[in-house]
Amino acid sequence: MDLLTAKALLERGETTPLALLEEALERARAFQDRNALAHLDEEGAKEEAQRLTEELRQGYIRGPLHGIPLTVKDLFPVKGMPTRAGTRAPLPPLPEEAQAVRRLREAGALIFAKTNMHEVALGITGENPWTGPVRNALDASRQAGGSSSGSAVAVALGIGLASLGSDTGGSIRIPAAFNGVVGFKPSYGRVSLEGALPLSRSTDHAGPIAKTVRDAHFLTEILAGESIPLEGPQNPTFGVPLDFLEGRLGVEVRRAFQRLLEELPSLRAEVREVSLPLPGVYEVYTRLVRYEAARIHEKALREHPEGFSPQVREALMAGLALTEKDYRDAVAEREALRLQLVKALRGVDALLLPAQPLPAPPLGTEEVELESGKKSHREAFITLTLPFSLLGVPTLTPFARVEGMPVGLQVVGPYAEDGRVLAIGGWLEARLK
Repeated sequence: MDLLTAKALLERGETTPLALLEEALERARAFQDRNALAHLDEEGAKEEAQRLTEELRQGYIRGPLHGIPLTVKDLFPVKGMPTRAGTRAPLPPLPEEAQAVRRLREAGALIFAKTNMHEVALGITGENPWTGPVRNALDASRQAGGSSSGSAVAVALGIGLASLGSDTGGSIRIPAAFNGVVGFKPSYGRVSLEGALPLSRSTDHAGPIAKTVRDAHFLTEILAGESIPLEGPQNPTFGVPLDFLEGRLGVEVRRAFQRLLEELPSLRAEVREVSLPLPGVYEVYTRLVRYEAARIHEKALREHPEGFSPQVREALMAGLALTEKDYRDAVAEREALRLQLVKALRGVDALLLPAQPLPAPPLGTEEVELESGKKSHREAFITLTLPFSLLGVPTLTPFARVEGMPVGLQVVGPYAEDGRVLAIGGWLEARLK
C-alpha cells in the first residue's frame, strides 16, 4: 500500500494509525533477514500510535501525515533514538533532532524506526561490516544499494509507508533503483539538512524514498515546507545523453533502454539525442566529496581511526591527503561541468537515462562487466548518478525491470524545476507500469 492510499483510508475511518503501525511492525518481523532497521522503538511507537488514533477519533488532525508510519535514515537525529550512522567511530556533535525530521513530526508522522546505511554514507553497496549487510528486498542474495540502503528496503517491503533518505552521489537513487521503489533527490538546498550528519556539505541532498511518484511529491512538499506545483508537459521531450552513456551500461540494460526509447514516440513523447560529455566528472566528484568528508570526520579519524571500517577509513585518509588547492580546483571544474549540463537541457523538458548499468549485483561484488569492459563496482554504479548530485539538479528515479530485477530510470531537470521533474516522472510511471 502506498502512502496516499493509507492517508485516504485514515480520512475515511477505514483504518487507524495503530493498525498501520502494527502492519509495519509485522513486516519488520517477517523480513528481519533483510537487516533494514538500525533502531526500532516498538513500545514508544505503539504508545504514540495510540495517541494519534485517539486524536483522530476525536477529530483532531496534527497535519497532513497524521498517523502515517515512516522510517528515517540513521544519519538524521530523531528525538529519543540513537544516531550511529553505521559506524563505530565517534560522530561530530549533533542536535537532538534534524530539521527535516521535525517537519515530518509536525505534519503528524509516526516515526517508529531508523534505517541501516552504508557507513557514514560513504559508499553505495549497503554492505557494512559493523552492522551487517542490508539485503535486497526482492532477492536477499543481492545488494540493496546505498547509502540509504535500509530506507529503500523498508519501503519496498512495507516496513513503513515511506522513508527519509539522503543523496550525495546516488544514495537515494541507487537503492531505490535496486529495490523497485521511487527515489527523489530534490534540487540542492530544497530540503534542509540542518542537524543531519553531513558527508559533503556542498553535495549532500535530503529527499524521500516512497512507493509512487505522487507519494514522493507529497512528502517533498512537507519536507521543503512549500508548495511544489506539478507543472510538466503533456507530451514531454526527453534528451538522451548517448555520449555520456557510451561504455557505461551493461548489455541488458542497454537493450532495455533502447527498447524504451523506441517505445516513447508511440506514447506521444519526443526523444532527442543531446551531448553531455562531462569529462573527468568521476574524478572531480571523488576529490570534492572526499576532501569535505575527511574534514567532517577529521577528529575521529586522528583519534579513533579503528572506529571506521578499513574501506571507509582508506577513503577518508585519501581525502585528508588532498590539499586546499586540490579542492579549489575541483570546485572550479564543477562549475565548468555545470555549464555543460545547462547546455544539454536546452530545448528539452528533461534528460532521461538509466540510474544503474546493471540490476543489483550479488553481495560481495567488487567488479562488474560493462560494454567497455570490467569496471570497479564503485565506478560502475555511481558514475550514472553522481553528476546530478555534484551539480545540484532535481533527479527522480521511477523504475523499470531487467532480468526480473528493478533497474531505475533517471529523470533530470534544471535546477529548481522540481515540479517539472516530478510531473514528468509521474507521466512515465503511469505509462510504464
